[in-house]
Amino acid sequence: MWGWLTRKPQHSAPEAGPPLRWTLVPLGNPGDEYAGTRHNLGRLLLQRWMAARQGPESLREFKTGTLYRLQGGFQALVPATYMNLSGQVCAEAVAAGLDPGRIILLHDDKDLPLGLGRFRLEGSDGGHNGLRSVFQHLGSQSITRLRLGIGPFTRPLDQFVLGQWTEAEWRCIEALDAPFGRFLELLAAAQELAALPALVNAEGFWRT
Repeated sequence: MWGWLTRKPQHSAPEAGPPLRWTLVPLGNPGDEYAGTRHNLGRLLLQRWMAARQGPESLREFKTGTLYRLQGGFQALVPATYMNLSGQVCAEAVAAGLDPGRIILLHDDKDLPLGLGRFRLEGSDGGHNGLRSVFQHLGSQSITRLRLGIGPFTRPLDQFVLGQWTEAEWRCIEALDAPFGRFLELLAAAQELAALPALVNAEGFWRT
């Protein structure tokens, strides 16, 4: 299921397709032992979206992650490091020419209930180690992100975010497939992002 997250790049010339407008960065921890944990929700939803589509094409391998071409005019920059080092591959990609204004982080958020998402163009890391790493490495908090709720959380927090989904939570995740797909459709069509928060952040967007 998770093989494309670690697939080696293919060096053949990429096929023509839609312009690569946005680069999705699904934050999470690598390895099968973390694939079904709450901290990896951004990766999980992107993987589920990809399951019904043509497999990704590896474009470039960095020291700390890999860049893929996805269907629909997207790229995915997938860190190969643990969550708290997520910014390393972002910095590598930006140094190689990636526009940080085209990065969209996909990450879990303990302060939102499971089943809701919030689209933000800037803001603090909210205590999220992956966001903190990205902001530190890129020198800015003005990095667009989709917050994906995993709450309500329990303490100790590290055990909660690294815990496996319950059966009831899996049903909520299945219900997220449709709104997450709608989000990507809106994003793919967007020339710029200013109008998207009003659409995506309406509670009804995620509940239908």
